Amino acid sequence: MSKKKICFIIPAFNEERKIISLILGLRRYGDIIVVDDFSTDKTNILAKKSGAKVIKHKKNYGYDKSLNTGVRLANKLSYKYIITIDGDGQHSLNDAKKIIKYLNKKYILVHGKRKKLQRFMEKVFSLYTKIFFNISDPLCGLKGYNLEICKKYGLLNENNYIGTKVLLECGKKKLNILEINIATTSRKDAPRFGGSIKGNFKILKVFIATVFADFKNLFLTKKNI
Repeated sequence: MSKKKICFIIPAFNEERKIISLILGLRRYGDIIVVDDFSTDKTNILAKKSGAKVIKHKKNYGYDKSLNTGVRLANKLSYKYIITIDGDGQHSLNDAKKIIKYLNKKYILVHGKRKKLQRFMEKVFSLYTKIFFNISDPLCGLKGYNLEICKKYGLLNENNYIGTKVLLECGKKKLNILEINIATTSRKDAPRFGGSIKGNFKILKVFIATVFADFKNLFLTKKNI
């Protein structure tokens, strides 16, 4: 199978109003995989008509598993770079282009930093990662990965496949990552992958798991010294 270069992965849930323009904008820069997380609207149909490869979940699994589904396919198809981008059109195409430029400069991971964080737990999580890993916005959905280098360092597996965990692991290992300022637009309707209360609760669980794992590793390291 011939090696392809860039693939955009879009997790989407009921994004029929935004998905066409997003795909048409990105199609100039790479291939597109849309993971339809059991939408009840025409997201699946419109994404296919717009030229994307589409995987439709048989049930609603959520944002993280949607990302993992897309990455598994991109890895199978031997893409060199993947860029994750939200399906609601909040991210700028110009920022996606910037990520491509920096990935070509051999960064293992390039991630966005938003001007404003929406949820309380995002702010708490970001404060923690800024202090300990110098990472200001770990939960930003716009991230680019060099799959070849990620695999070289053993960062891609079923338990730690993509997203925040991989970013923090890169920070711990002091690998060559880059944070860039990005622009975002506010959506007028409700977030598809969890509103304020549900979203904060999900982030809280990730935060607790992250802190627990970090302190556990620190304790084991000190114990072995």
